[in-house]
Amino acid sequence: MDSKNHTSDRARAYPTGDAQGQHPAPVGNGQGLSHRNGRVRRKKRARSVRQLRLMCASWTVGTMSGRGRELADVLKRRPINAACLQETKWKGARAREIGEGYKLFYCGSDGKRNGVGIVLDSTLKECVVDVKRVNDRLIAIALNE
Repeated sequence: MDSKNHTSDRARAYPTGDAQGQHPAPVGNGQGLSHRNGRVRRKKRARSVRQLRLMCASWTVGTMSGRGRELADVLKRRPINAACLQETKWKGARAREIGEGYKLFYCGSDGKRNGVGIVLDSTLKECVVDVKRVNDRLIAIALNE
């Protein structure tokens, strides 16, 4: 063999240089964790009565015509308490039940474009104090504690 055309055959991979040789340790600050029986467990924090895990959603529906029941089913399947809707395309400023315990508060100027709404589940719809329907693009709902 010609040594000028052939590279050195003494090259080899060492375990310390391989990518599989050493793995970094998992990173974590360990705050709020307790060690028991060699396993790591999160400490449970006491919740106050006023705290509520609130799940919110936003949805551009395109039109609400014939979609009330479908919307209620989706919100029930994914436990969502409040949903903000765009492009409802409904006239008027009213509220109506859409099923599964959900209530839709909506506002729209004409049936051809825009319109907004807020859907609340059964626990939140009982807490409604005020509904401010500014225009077909803005609606606000005030809830009490």
